[in-house]
Amino acid sequence: MSNIKLLIADANDKFTTNQINIIEKATALAEKFISKNFNFDYEVNVIVVPSLYLFNVIPEDGISGRTYRSDMIVISINIESEISEDFFYETLCHELSHSIRWGKVSEHSVTLFNDIILEGLAITLEEKAMADEKKKNLQYFLKEIQKTDKLTINKILSVLENHLDNSTYDFNKIFIDGDESLPRWSGYRLGYYLVKKYLQDKSKDIYTATLDRYKEFI
Repeated sequence: MSNIKLLIADANDKFTTNQINIIEKATALAEKFISKNFNFDYEVNVIVVPSLYLFNVIPEDGISGRTYRSDMIVISINIESEISEDFFYETLCHELSHSIRWGKVSEHSVTLFNDIILEGLAITLEEKAMADEKKKNLQYFLKEIQKTDKLTINKILSVLENHLDNSTYDFNKIFIDGDESLPRWSGYRLGYYLVKKYLQDKSKDIYTATLDRYKEFI
């Protein structure tokens, strides 16, 4: 019995039958990956909506996701573009990283540093999910994060290092849009770098690290 309860919110018939089949197939694959690597013993509602109904997607990929609680994920899709099974699978595995962490670790993300690590864990897990399935059709988002060089990381750190303990901050500037001093997706780039370094330094895998407490990443 599936622990992912998939709801395609399609009251106005925006999705085609083929698109629905792609979503269902990618969801089943994501659940298989998560169940194989974690104790996935609770139910999660995954709601899929056309992007015009909720939040904007990454333009280059036509898809974005948000995890609101351990048991609720919403994925928004630009129905004007072709729905990619690989992109949906990648996005859902990213969001399931958040779900697993919130469902299994009894601590909240309360600082900018916590959120940077939270997103770094999710990116590293989606990367692993794609590699395990030998999927080469990576999202533009993931490819951009992967090619972030050390010079860019140092630039991001120079701007954010005195704000990592902040409990309030401009999420859109740090994680999404950037500005004249921060590149696009800075929070994600830094999180990915820090988590990958943590895995290397501690000789850990992403499955174990996903359940580590934030203080261990300091």
